[in-house]
Amino acid sequence: MLNINAAEQLSLFDLKSRSQSKEIGQFFTESKTADYMASMLHSIDNAELVKILDAGAGEGILTTSAARRCLEIGNRRVHAVLFEIDKDILTALEENMDQLVRIFIKKSGKFSYEILNEDFVLSRPDKHERDFHISVINPPYFKYNSKDSVYSGATSDLFKGNPNIYASFMAVVSSCIVSGGQMVAIVPRSFTNGLYFKGFRSYLQSQMSLERAHIFRSRNRLFKNMGVLQENIICKFVKSGQQPNIEIWSSTCSEDLAESEVVRYPQELIIDGSNRHNIIRIPESATDSHILRLVEDWPSSFEENNYYISTGPVVEFRTREFITANAQKNSIPLLRMHNVKAFRIEWTGKHWKDAHFILKKGHEKHTRSNKVYVILKRFSSKDEKRRLVAGIHDSKQFKDHLIGLENHLNYIGVKGEDMDIPEAFGLAALFNSTFMDRYFRSISGNTQVNATEIRLLKLPIRDQIISIGKEVQRVKGYEQSTVDEIVQSTLNIRDI
Repeated sequence: MLNINAAEQLSLFDLKSRSQSKEIGQFFTESKTADYMASMLHSIDNAELVKILDAGAGEGILTTSAARRCLEIGNRRVHAVLFEIDKDILTALEENMDQLVRIFIKKSGKFSYEILNEDFVLSRPDKHERDFHISVINPPYFKYNSKDSVYSGATSDLFKGNPNIYASFMAVVSSCIVSGGQMVAIVPRSFTNGLYFKGFRSYLQSQMSLERAHIFRSRNRLFKNMGVLQENIICKFVKSGQQPNIEIWSSTCSEDLAESEVVRYPQELIIDGSNRHNIIRIPESATDSHILRLVEDWPSSFEENNYYISTGPVVEFRTREFITANAQKNSIPLLRMHNVKAFRIEWTGKHWKDAHFILKKGHEKHTRSNKVYVILKRFSSKDEKRRLVAGIHDSKQFKDHLIGLENHLNYIGVKGEDMDIPEAFGLAALFNSTFMDRYFRSISGNTQVNATEIRLLKLPIRDQIISIGKEVQRVKGYEQSTVDEIVQSTLNIRDI
């Protein structure tokens, strides 16, 4: 290990205000996290000059850590190319790079750099330069309008879709580095699953081997000074075909990185190759990986069981003229997220959030038949303990022949037939079980429960689900421990 004394540590300038940073999707990396990310880099053999690419440099903390790591592992000639769109930060960036030059001289090395005040994605450096060995990045993240944004289509030659700007950063970086080159990124976990990132995942996996992923059990402590509640991961990729093993590291936050836990898994457990979605599953613990394996061995699936799932059709800001707080002669209940509880729907029309949907002209595309559904909340709050919450809508609860379902709900039924109550209880029990919630957290880093992910789920056969439902119907109160015991006993799940 290379020792750099306190006088040689880089002194970074004050960060910009939170509001300024968030406007451009910019969240700065703490030095401890930057050093940890750089520690993932391995030595670059047969390279007289190691080239570092910094796609969104900020004040240069990631390049600083990466360059110092190069010195530690024996690469003493380093050149960095740094992109930074914010001109107000360039002076700080240049001074920090100059200090790196001096550090390398003291260690009998040579560091050079080039700063480009350009937008990395729009510049597309991969069009003319693909010889970088290392890129350690904390890209901005924000969604953009696919119709009128300057970023729309900017990376369409690499992957289809415009999911989020950070995916574009990762894709262009992947295109810039040499065979065997390394990319370490701290990004939202959302790219690992979901329909929006399907094209990006396909491109990334065609170019890069996922070597290591680090997850944080606390969502809100990584960029705590910036007020960020996004679930982030650190991931290391190498430009090669996918290697047979992937390491999953975990810690609570950036404060306990030194005590991180690590488990090595076969790549087929982490990267789901059973369909074209290529979901990346990240178990938080050995227990979660055991659950993942058990579910993968289930004999059926959501679609093989003939279930369907749809998102509630009522988008409130588009249907305000249909929605009222007061009952009217020609109105029906409108179910919202607050109405969905485990195993039940609570709607009286008297709660201040309860709403009615008026059956006036044009209502047909916004209403559904009043029959038995399992209803899943599409969103959980940032700090909610459960990701999956499943209620049961019994058609007998309301006298109306139609029901309104708001867009923040998913509803599940059986294709070509009506779901009966025991089956609804069984499916709801499965979703409400601790076992299934832990499994879902391994396959989804989002607080949103997407219909696409539910359709891809492995499930027990319907007879087992109905058996679970009949057992749950016999108990009172639906205590979590009782539900878990019924689910695990019926499915012969042990040792978790």
